[in-house]
Amino acid sequence: MFKITGYVTVVSLLKLNLQQIFRYRIQNKFYKYHIINILINKTQNKALILLVLFAVSLVVPAQLYHNHSYNNFIIFRSSFSHLLHGMNLYGYFPKEYNDIYLYSPAFAVLMAPFSYIPIWAGLYLWTVISCALIYVSIIQLPGLDMPKLTAVFFIILLELITSLQNMQTNAIIAAFMVLAFISFEQKKVFFAAFFIVFAAYIKLFGLAAAMLFLLYPGRGKFVAYMFFWGLVFTILPLIIVPVNQLIIQYQNWFHQMLDVHHGEDTMLFPNVAAPLSVMAWLRIWFGLKTNGIYIQLCGLILLVLPLLRINQYKNPVFRYFLISSILIFCVIFNHIAESPSYIIAVFGVALWFVNEEKAPFAWILFVLACIFTILSATSFFPEYVRHSYAIPKVWKVVPCIFIWIWIQAKLLFGKNFGKSLIPSHYN
Repeated sequence: MFKITGYVTVVSLLKLNLQQIFRYRIQNKFYKYHIINILINKTQNKALILLVLFAVSLVVPAQLYHNHSYNNFIIFRSSFSHLLHGMNLYGYFPKEYNDIYLYSPAFAVLMAPFSYIPIWAGLYLWTVISCALIYVSIIQLPGLDMPKLTAVFFIILLELITSLQNMQTNAIIAAFMVLAFISFEQKKVFFAAFFIVFAAYIKLFGLAAAMLFLLYPGRGKFVAYMFFWGLVFTILPLIIVPVNQLIIQYQNWFHQMLDVHHGEDTMLFPNVAAPLSVMAWLRIWFGLKTNGIYIQLCGLILLVLPLLRINQYKNPVFRYFLISSILIFCVIFNHIAESPSYIIAVFGVALWFVNEEKAPFAWILFVLACIFTILSATSFFPEYVRHSYAIPKVWKVVPCIFIWIWIQAKLLFGKNFGKSLIPSHYN
């Protein structure tokens, strides 16, 4: 009996082991196929994004060159020559272009390559650089799977095209601010400081991303690197101009910024007829006429208040919400925000939405942003509606204001920030 029982037991164990091995091989094979399928889908999504960006890089410059619609690019291109010949960067040059130069002397130096190549080639180069930076800033976002990265891209696509069609720097600034966030996440504070300073020397509000450093280790190093890169960009023009001329250029830049802010605040000499900002919304919708600096100061206080929640610093969704808030803040509280500026704000909206728990109210806010922020400047709305209502009533800014308030409420009072939305190993 014992032998038979033992034999049966051994056979049973063998059968069980064979079944387990077979099941394991089946599961392992399925797992391998699943991994391969994921890799294929990921590659296809990346290829799709690259294909769309390639099409944009081909079509937009050709359209601009054909229509002779590249005034902003001429401003950028001419700045290097003006700096090189000791001219006031911030003066008026009506024979060369409309409008005025608003960027740093360092930015003028970086325009050197564009000043020596044909205009058509410069338009293509500018567009390719902008698209490449946007692609890298999306693909490297940590903790998000490929469907979410693809969603971010298609949410910002129309705003990217709008910015490029106006030959603006905003796509580059948006990419730099997001790349600074990515660098912080990767514990590369040297590069985080580089991207922030670079953005700030194009448009000063890029400095807002520096507040992220409080969320990460290496704060002392970051401050040192900020001083380093600040010095590099400040003295960069010395390679082509003497010190006394550079000091004058920085003085002129300072006064130019004050004049633009004063012109918008008083509406005596506005740089933008209807700025797409909180200040303009309050004035146009509610008749509130007050110094814009007070509204901006209130916004800044609300922006930094979540930093008091030190216990949330390790929460990745909290950090994503904070960079989203910063990106939106930089536009809606900007006294000269224009439609092409909204690539920055909508990038923030996209990062918020893919990390947000999809509550009904969040969906409503997102749909409103798609309709009134992203589509309000397109032929989705009839021309009469755009010119009679959407533009003068600053529809574009309104959903972003409410999304920003929603994000701030989450940052200040939220408890879990949708922990299931980002893999638990990401920290």
